[in-house]
Amino acid sequence: MGSVTATQLRTYQGLPSEPVRPRGLPRVAEVVPAGTTDSVRLCWDTTDLRLLAHGGALERRQGAAGAAWQLTLPDGTEFSGTGATVPAELHDRIRSYTGGRPLHPVLRISSHRARSLLRDQHGRTLAELDRTEVVAQPLGSSPGPGRLAGWTRTEVRLLRDSPRLLAALDGRLRADGLTEVPATAPEAVLVHPATTSEPEPGSAGAALTAYLRRQCARLLALDGAVRRDEADSVHQMRVCIRRLRSSLTSCRSLLRQAGTAPVAVELRWLGQVLGKARDAETTGQRLVAMAERLPAEAALDDPAAGLAERFRQRYAAAYRDVREVLDSERYFTLIAAVEQLAADPPLRRRAGRGRAELTHLLRREQRRTGRRLRHALSLTEGPARDEALHAARKAAKRARYTAELAGAKPLARRMADVQETLGAYQDAMVAERLLPTLATEAHAAGANSFAYGLLYAAQRPLAQAGLAAAQAAWRRAGKRKLCRLP
Repeated sequence: MGSVTATQLRTYQGLPSEPVRPRGLPRVAEVVPAGTTDSVRLCWDTTDLRLLAHGGALERRQGAAGAAWQLTLPDGTEFSGTGATVPAELHDRIRSYTGGRPLHPVLRISSHRARSLLRDQHGRTLAELDRTEVVAQPLGSSPGPGRLAGWTRTEVRLLRDSPRLLAALDGRLRADGLTEVPATAPEAVLVHPATTSEPEPGSAGAALTAYLRRQCARLLALDGAVRRDEADSVHQMRVCIRRLRSSLTSCRSLLRQAGTAPVAVELRWLGQVLGKARDAETTGQRLVAMAERLPAEAALDDPAAGLAERFRQRYAAAYRDVREVLDSERYFTLIAAVEQLAADPPLRRRAGRGRAELTHLLRREQRRTGRRLRHALSLTEGPARDEALHAARKAAKRARYTAELAGAKPLARRMADVQETLGAYQDAMVAERLLPTLATEAHAAGANSFAYGLLYAAQRPLAQAGLAAAQAAWRRAGKRKLCRLP
């Protein structure tokens, strides 16, 4: 009775090499050709290869019908499209990586793929080899010394369990100068990024640098989603910007301010632009949900539908401003500055310190949040206290993001609770101030505004509940032991 074994796959890549021959391979009697395919792709990018430098690729297969365009983002996500020019969606997905610069065909990539079967003396196939020879021809101006003229990519699929054969193939391919790579790796790295000095592992500077790079990569990735107005994308980009800005301000003792303060100012500007759209989105969703829960006899003239339409219009107007900003030179200048900052942050000597420095930062942010919250609670009810509570919420956010940076997960969770409960208070107070205007607009449009009065009356109890929950959350978040790092 035969046995079934899992197929083993290995991928190798390097400069052009000779085809594999059967001599010296265990159990292999012959190598049988099993067909060839040829393809030509045009790689599109900026003249200085910005997309390729980020690890992405935009290709169009010459003469292809249907999905002629193929986009691979730096995180490996793929999109396809058709058209004589770069499809709008694909273009939107890469504008943060290309800096908004024009796209041109920059490389002509010719591939010749040959498939071979390795068989034993009984004609049974032991393994399959897919060998692809690739030649990249630069188009237009030279992209620089990091370009490759040609390489070979070989995939080995072992169909029958034979460790000796796999080891022999591995040795043969490595002897030909090939190197094993992950099967999902791109065909070649065409641009060599500039190397920078790295902070000492385990230091506060290393934690800050890693956090900046993660958030920078996320910001670049979210750009395309915001341009396509995908669900929650504006919110996610705004949070990413807050994380970046918070890391620059909370860790200012680790950074030379001449290189970071201007970036923090510009991040604040971008966050404010996104905030208008996000606020219209969240306030609308909250009030519509409350209106939908009103009793039928109170929901005259369908207030939920009326509110949904009003906030749809507000969001649309704010989103138009967002799109205008995302196409501006000021925005692309900021993105470039964030990338440069993340690649090589201007660290002070103090950033070389270890866990004690991170603990100091955490304790400072924790105390700052407590001071602001206590000050707010000492004020009498009114606009001044609302403003102070908003400042306390922003302090809790900054403390949360600093805890994320340092790896203090319990503190990050506790500060998130403070942030969310103070947010519930703020949402209710904002809605209370806004509802009279919305009621007036509804009345002017001929709708019954009774439901707006009910929604107005519901806000103050919700605000008071949020404030009580925030005080309880702070009692849990203010414990000094949460600043200890594992």
